[in-house]
Amino acid sequence: MNRTPSAGAAADAGIYLLPGATGMSCLRFLILTTIILAHTLESLSICAATPCDRDACISDTDLSGTPLVRQPYFDCDCLGDVAEALTIQSDRWKIPFGGGAYHWFTEDLRGDNDGYGIPGLRDTYFWYVTADPQFQLDGGNRIGGHVELRLREQDLFRSFLPGQVWTYEAYASLTTENHGTLKAGQVWKRFGMDWDGVWWGNAAYFDGFKLDPDYGMSWEKTTKIDGALSVDSYLQFFFHEDRVNGSFAGADPESVFGYTERNTGVLRLVPRWTLSDNSSLHVGLSAQVGQIESRQIGLSDEVVSAYAVDVNYYKGPWRLLVEGQQYFGRRNPVRWISGGPSNRVSNLLAGVQYTKGSVTYRGNYSATLDANPHGIQNLLVTGVTVAATKNVDLYLEYVNQQISGNAVASNNGQIFNSLNFIVHWHL
Repeated sequence: MNRTPSAGAAADAGIYLLPGATGMSCLRFLILTTIILAHTLESLSICAATPCDRDACISDTDLSGTPLVRQPYFDCDCLGDVAEALTIQSDRWKIPFGGGAYHWFTEDLRGDNDGYGIPGLRDTYFWYVTADPQFQLDGGNRIGGHVELRLREQDLFRSFLPGQVWTYEAYASLTTENHGTLKAGQVWKRFGMDWDGVWWGNAAYFDGFKLDPDYGMSWEKTTKIDGALSVDSYLQFFFHEDRVNGSFAGADPESVFGYTERNTGVLRLVPRWTLSDNSSLHVGLSAQVGQIESRQIGLSDEVVSAYAVDVNYYKGPWRLLVEGQQYFGRRNPVRWISGGPSNRVSNLLAGVQYTKGSVTYRGNYSATLDANPHGIQNLLVTGVTVAATKNVDLYLEYVNQQISGNAVASNNGQIFNSLNFIVHWHL
């Protein structure tokens, strides 16, 4: 969070580490250390990447795979050496490999669920391994693919996933110079804005609308209109769900056995303008229509549809974002927000981001509104991300997530009110 810790707070952190201190007291120390590190790196406003003779500003991806540019403060690290060795070996095999993990420590401000993860989701959030084979063809064309395998040590990532090991994406691809890329297999659905930069997530993510892969085909292309305008295009068709999603149980069809997403089409267009003041404006337009096939007694088949509009504005270190989504049709017979078979769902998202050197500050608000019956989700995520090295990111996020209007009174109130410290290392 964008503040400077007081000397008193730092002194308290020292007390927490006395013999007999709890693990969560150590978490408070980690959180305060991150705040101090973020403030120090921002005040220095430098990018100390030259000792290892590497580029100061590097490209990477966030949780969604969206490219980002950041300035790591510490450039020399053992993970960087491992990544470099892995790159050399990958070049020999013609199959680039990668991997990493998200380590999540949380302190529940209600005093209930502190620890390494939370009850039902303990231990490492997940580990992942990636492989991206690419083979050059004549005429500048390429064939290849992408696989991302994820795993957890004990608890399921979500209650409806088939096991502790799962694939997030697994597809073959054909890329041409003039006609874009065609993917076939388990592919990420490109409905709505890709991601908002936070680690925790947003209302649409927990509702099943973001970072959701399924089985099908995707055609993707970027068309340059002129020097100031390009358009990203996505045309996708999914014939069957894969029971993999970050949504909460009760949000979408994938968490209901015998209530299956089928034959879903997605169209997304994103014009990107570079403006005269060197800022940029991205406007995303998305549409989706599909079927839900029911094999449950008392539940009929559904035809469902949705549309979304999102806007991202970038100027210097600032990013402003806003998104609205509207979904029609019964997605779940007992929605986790309303407690009933709501047939209209609206998702809203707004956020602001500021990056200086290796530190990024964020503040995002999102909401879900169920109708027929009614229910509301409110989610506030604020925090800071420190690109500590080329291969290590530190997240500190405050989360306040609430439900109101649920048919079951005990389901209303705060779901999370917590401080969260995340270490993401990646090769």
